[in-house]
Amino acid sequence: MTVYPNKAWTKAQLDQNLMAIDQHVHEPAFNRDVAYTTKTQSLFIELVNLESDLLEQAEQAGKRVDFFDEVGTNGKIQDITSLIYAMRQSVNTINANQNTPETNTAVVPVINHFYGAGNGYFPNGLFFRCDHDDDLAFFVGQDRIYFHRHLVRAFTEAKAYLQATLNKS
Repeated sequence: MTVYPNKAWTKAQLDQNLMAIDQHVHEPAFNRDVAYTTKTQSLFIELVNLESDLLEQAEQAGKRVDFFDEVGTNGKIQDITSLIYAMRQSVNTINANQNTPETNTAVVPVINHFYGAGNGYFPNGLFFRCDHDDDLAFFVGQDRIYFHRHLVRAFTEAKAYLQATLNKS
């Protein structure tokens, strides 16, 4: 994906990004009864990257997507935009460290997920808690992000603002 830092996207670039995110949020890999695979992990990483870019564009255009419903604020996280940004930094660091030509190791599932309500421990020892029976939660380290309540909602809010802003131009 091409990143356009500190530069507003054209309508064509926005449309391309929105279409890519829309395809990701409708991927069958994120459905309840689908097994978690490296494909799911890759799609999650791509989605976080795409949404981070989209939220940056919305903020540059004048609207920070700033809801904090169930966004764990632990010092570095202030709202959904900062949570997605923090996740982007984490997943890209994890991804870069695991996929070097010198190591040729398999992808280790450092991104945990859980669908439904419950709590417990992942095999890697991290504790998890999910409060919603109808949502998929991803965990990167201690940070949790819900698929529908966070990722889809942030996408919807940023999309609505950016499309309205571009239509005024």
